[in-house]
Amino acid sequence: MNTNPASASEQELDPRAALAAINQTATATRASIEPNVAAIYFVWAAAYLAGYGLLHGAAFDWLPLAYTTALVIGGVILLAAVAYTAVLGIRSGSQIRGDSKFSGMAYGMSWMGGLATVAVFSIAFAKLMPDSAQLATGWLINAVAILVVSLMYMAGSAIFQDRAMFTLGACFTVLNVAGLVAGPDAFIAIFAIGGPVLFIAAGILALARRRTFPAAK
Repeated sequence: MNTNPASASEQELDPRAALAAINQTATATRASIEPNVAAIYFVWAAAYLAGYGLLHGAAFDWLPLAYTTALVIGGVILLAAVAYTAVLGIRSGSQIRGDSKFSGMAYGMSWMGGLATVAVFSIAFAKLMPDSAQLATGWLINAVAILVVSLMYMAGSAIFQDRAMFTLGACFTVLNVAGLVAGPDAFIAIFAIGGPVLFIAAGILALARRRTFPAAK
């Protein structure tokens, strides 16, 4: 049995153990105040599947819906997903102070500004090209919307130091290019499948990371 007081003191003041405890506490704190990112990704996967699925069904007549009606329903689904994301962000932001809170608030407002600009652009573009085919108009408007989405995710990765967000944004950029190359008749199917797949993959990764670093009990 070791009765050396100096040895016992060194064990009690082990800097590695102290650093591990600090890191564990920081991880637990982040997990307790951050929104459930996995849930957000899964909600957006469902929103993309439902929204683009309705548009595809209306455009190619396998659903008894007018294309305009499908657009309206898809818009409502999009707003519901935005509202859900905003509520989670506000709840988590209320527990944060300082620069982190400002970063989160600025990022959220950037999303709102970008989506609002896309909405106004969509209306203006549709009025400018009233005789264009609906699919062609939707194809170009969708490209602008996804451009904003991909850029926002990549910008968010720089703000929050999250490589997974950058990967998601880059994947949406590739998906957007694929939709543009495929043309008006195929872009809806590409996003109805590709969008949910990307969000589900991101959600699974976020869930795995959350379970790897669970909040302290």
